[in-house]
Amino acid sequence: MSSKGKYTYYYFNVRGRGEFIRWILAASGLPWEDKRFEMQEWQTLKPTIPGNAVPYLVTPEGYQLRQSEAIARYVAKKGGLVPTDDLAAYKCDAIVDTVMIDMFDAVVKFMPLKSPEERAKGFQNWNELAGPKFYGIIDQWVKESRSGYLVGDRMTWADLTVACIVNSLGLIDEIKASQDAYPDVKAFAEGIAQSGKVQDYLKTRPAGMFQF
Repeated sequence: MSSKGKYTYYYFNVRGRGEFIRWILAASGLPWEDKRFEMQEWQTLKPTIPGNAVPYLVTPEGYQLRQSEAIARYVAKKGGLVPTDDLAAYKCDAIVDTVMIDMFDAVVKFMPLKSPEERAKGFQNWNELAGPKFYGIIDQWVKESRSGYLVGDRMTWADLTVACIVNSLGLIDEIKASQDAYPDVKAFAEGIAQSGKVQDYLKTRPAGMFQF
């Protein structure tokens, strides 16, 4: 259940697929509670979670929301982080899908629970192929921006999603150097991370169980 007057967000004590929602909740200014749990707690908690899956959000009204992109979009709308213009909103959707579906899936092919050999091969593939591909796409988005934001002239959930993923990947020792060839991407992500409410969240964010 949600704490009275707050959004309550349930996810593992990791960044992973659910971290971008935390960034959006932080930036939205909405009152929220970050309910984290460890992997070993999951089998006990799983039967109590609708759909037996996370991320999972309970609204102040008691609505139970599932599916990460749908939750993120809902929170972003509530927090004024989705453009009212339909084309601009589409551009945000396309950016989020590129990062959270295509780019993220390229990462989870080798993170986190793989053999050392599989992980080493995955790191090599990321550094030589997938990383340059996706950082190149983001680099183009950043260079095309005249405002410092990816869509329009104010922060949207697209900015937060991209910055979150870049930030998270920059914490993985074996692949963080692949960002060095894209200083504009790093600067963009750092700028979003240093925005007031996001920065406040990051200062108190638990380390998490895994690098990613």
